[in-house]
Formats: sequence, structure tokens, C-alpha cells
Amino acid sequence: MSRVVPHPVPWALLVLLAAPSVGAAPLELVATGQFRVYAKGSVVPEARVYRTIDPPAAFLLETPLFDRPVYVTTAPRSARLIDPARCIPDVEDKDVLRLDASGPQEAFFAVHVEGPRLVMERDGVTLALAPSPPVLGERTLGELLAQLPEYRRGAARYTPDRRALDTLRAVGEPTEILVFFGSWCPHCERAVPRLIRVLEDIATTPITATFHGVPPESDLPDPEAERYGVTALPLAVVCRHGQELARLSGEHWETPERRLAAVLRPTAR
Repeated sequence: MSRVVPHPVPWALLVLLAAPSVGAAPLELVATGQFRVYAKGSVVPEARVYRTIDPPAAFLLETPLFDRPVYVTTAPRSARLIDPARCIPDVEDKDVLRLDASGPQEAFFAVHVEGPRLVMERDGVTLALAPSPPVLGERTLGELLAQLPEYRRGAARYTPDRRALDTLRAVGEPTEILVFFGSWCPHCERAVPRLIRVLEDIATTPITATFHGVPPESDLPDPEAERYGVTALPLAVVCRHGQELARLSGEHWETPERRLAAVLRPTAR
């Protein structure tokens, strides 16, 4: 569980700068909405960023500014152009690729840090990899996955409890879940995809969810989060007919389907 506390440096960049070095074994990377590529002070809209989900952190940048992808490691900090033939897309998931980082160690960039940005220079071109602005306000499940595709990958890796799913599939009354999360929050990235997987597995039931992104505490306050008294993230509020039934917080996120099943079991049929 993550408290809503100031984040003067986005957590994602801290992961980038603190991670150990990456070896030559093939890496699985997933498309990410948590980082953007900048050039000349502006976002490169055609750029696509991939990152490892599990440590150590590594990135692959596909940008029209170079004819090859840019492979970024973090300890030591380095960036280099890499043969695109070493980047193998997953045949079942367009947001996943596998990278063979072996081969010639050449075509390096000069790399340095400027505040929250990792800046890379080569052949008169300067790129910057920086955390994206936080996702704020309400999102449907589809909108959330479009902005944070790594959540989809996290959901695919979770296996819910079958008995709890069976209980939830028997729920007949419309039930709404309001999920408060921070796109900047590492605990949310670990926990919220578990609930997403559960929702995908019970998609035919009248249980629906809305996701509400909140800013770090150092930014402007969020009236909706204040209205619900949100003090820690992630938090899910379970409602029926406009009345709150329960909340998912803390350890509930280890197996959110069990918490939901325990709450909704009396009305299952």
C-alpha cells in the first residue's frame, strides 16, 4: 500500500536510475505509457517506449529520429543503437517484445541526467526520456489499458482464485467499483492489474469498475479523492445502488477477488 505523499522526483525515474545493470540474457519488455521521448523540448509523438516490468530496468525507444531502436540501461547508465532484428515482437501480444541485447557493443550515446530526464546525445540529435504526466481523473478499463499498457501485462501474469471467481460470477445485482490509483505509484502498478484480471474474468457479470487517477500530494488536490477520504493508494470502493458496501485496501490487494467474493457472497444467487 502506498501513502499519498509528495513525489518531487517521479518514482519511475527513480527506478530507472537505481536499477542494477542488465546482462546479456533476452529481456521481455512491454510498451509503457509512463515514459515519453522528447526532442527539442517537445514530445516525439511517433516514438514508442518499452520497459522491463521486473528489475533490473531497461528501455527500448523506437523513434523516427534514428533508423535503429535505442537500447537504454541504467547502471551504468548507457544508451546505444541496436539492431532491430534483435527486437522480436510477441506474436500474441502487440505490446510485448523480447530483446536480445548481446552483439556488438557500439553506436553509443553520450548520456547524462537533467532533473527528472535522462538525456542522450548522438550525431547532433538530443533525445530525452522522461516520466509522463500522471493519469488524472476517471477512466474506463479500456481507457486505462490504452494509457498504461503495462497494466495489461501485469493482469495477464496474475492467476485469481477460482472459487472466488465462481462466487463473483453468480452475482446478479449491479455493483460498481471505484478504484483510486496513481499512475506514478509502484504499489498501484503491482496491485491494480490484479483487479483488472478479475474484472476481465467476470466480464459477463453486472460488476463494473471506474478508475480514478489522482496526482501526487505535491500537486493540486483531488476533490473526488478528498470526498472519499482517500489517504492511501490503491483504494477501491465497492458500491451498490449508490451505497458503499466495502473497501479494498492494504492486504486486500494480494487477492482482490477474495475480498470481493466475501463482500458480495450474501447477495450471490
